[in-house]
Formats: sequence, structure tokens, C-alpha cells
Amino acid sequence: MNIEQKIIKAFGLSSDIVVSDDFIEKNDDLMWLEREIDYLIYVPSYMLWCVRHKEYKGNIVCDRTISALAEFGRCKKSDIAHLNFKDLCNERQKSVVSEFLSWALVHLKLCNEDTIIRSLKYW
Repeated sequence: MNIEQKIIKAFGLSSDIVVSDDFIEKNDDLMWLEREIDYLIYVPSYMLWCVRHKEYKGNIVCDRTISALAEFGRCKKSDIAHLNFKDLCNERQKSVVSEFLSWALVHLKLCNEDTIIRSLKYW
């Protein structure tokens, strides 16, 4: 099973509940969305976007998604709603986030390697 399939399976995503590419491209930093979101849908949707668009110009979405995963991973207070994604995840989902970050280290050449490594430490 490839990383895209693992993300879809672990988070129970289907085409009708994945955030659109257009939305992601217009809102490249999920840490700064100006509305309440379902992190168990939005975060894996952004991860999928990174997998599907790894060659996208500039890759700012991927950089910001990885930075967000670092913040989510290092947050120690589950009551901070905008940072508690890791606490919402089950063990399988946490494992898939870690696998995604390992995949990113190899495949996302335009992203900051140090940020990916830092993110991996937290997951």
C-alpha cells in the first residue's frame, strides 16, 4: 500500500469528504484557517495534497503542512483546540503521519529537511 492509500484508509477519507485542491491552494497554511475545522479531515487532506502535488511550484503548501505537523506533534496540552490534532488521532493515524513525514523526507525535495526531521521527532 502506498502512502496515499495509507492516509485515505487511516483517516477514512473518501472523495466526498476530502478538502478540494482549489481550497488548499487558496489557503496554503492550515494553521491559519479562519474558521473551525475538522482536523481529522483537513490535516490528512493537506497531506494528500502534498503527495499528489509534490512537484507543485514552490511547494509552499507542503512546507506549511509539515510545519503544522511539527506544531501539532509538539503540543502537550490537548485542550488547545487549534493544536490538538495529535490527541485526536488514534495510534494507526499517528503511525501514518509519521510514515508521511518519512515519505516527505525522501520525496519533497523543495521542503526544508530540518523541519521534516524535527516534525518526525514529535510523531
